[in-house]
Amino acid sequence: MGQRLNIEILKNGEVLANSYYHWSGFSNSAVNLTIQIINNFDYIKKYRVEEYIKNQDLLFAIRLLEETEAGVNDIKKTRKLLEDQTMNLKLKPCINRNEGIIGITKEDIEETRYWEEGRMSIDIEKKTVDFNVMHEYTIEEFKEDYDEEEIKEMNIKEINRSFKNIPFEDIFELKAFIDKSNYNGQYCFYNKKDNKYIFLIQ
Repeated sequence: MGQRLNIEILKNGEVLANSYYHWSGFSNSAVNLTIQIINNFDYIKKYRVEEYIKNQDLLFAIRLLEETEAGVNDIKKTRKLLEDQTMNLKLKPCINRNEGIIGITKEDIEETRYWEEGRMSIDIEKKTVDFNVMHEYTIEEFKEDYDEEEIKEMNIKEINRSFKNIPFEDIFELKAFIDKSNYNGQYCFYNKKDNKYIFLIQ
């Protein structure tokens, strides 16, 4: 578990494109890939979205995902969907599933969702991130799966943190939280924010 990551680019609740990564579905690698996108967000929007392309939002989403080394499988088909009349737009080809496979059709997006074990959702309109590369349990589910002795051994720490609608500028705080968890070997928490137990995926 925890190997297959899906990074989605959304606008107004609609998934424009996503990318499948076969060995990146861990909390730390997922947030690091997301930071690569956020760090280059403004530059890509200003300089890497060719104006002659009609489907600007889709191209922007692809360019953001290309920043993680992901690529498209069918360049000719992608150019058509982008409404590239020149059919010469330079796009990054997919190297392999470890580097990332970009999906832009409804079928490709749903297939990535089917295989995902963790998801990062990046909203380009609101400039927020939803982090879902962890296992979550309600209190009832947690107590069903673990007995009292097991829970004591986990040395569970309490946090009060939202993993949804994280502003771009706060993604580094999330990274610091995950890095500290790795350093301390502390992966299980009780989140007072939504009364759930979470396990980071490491």
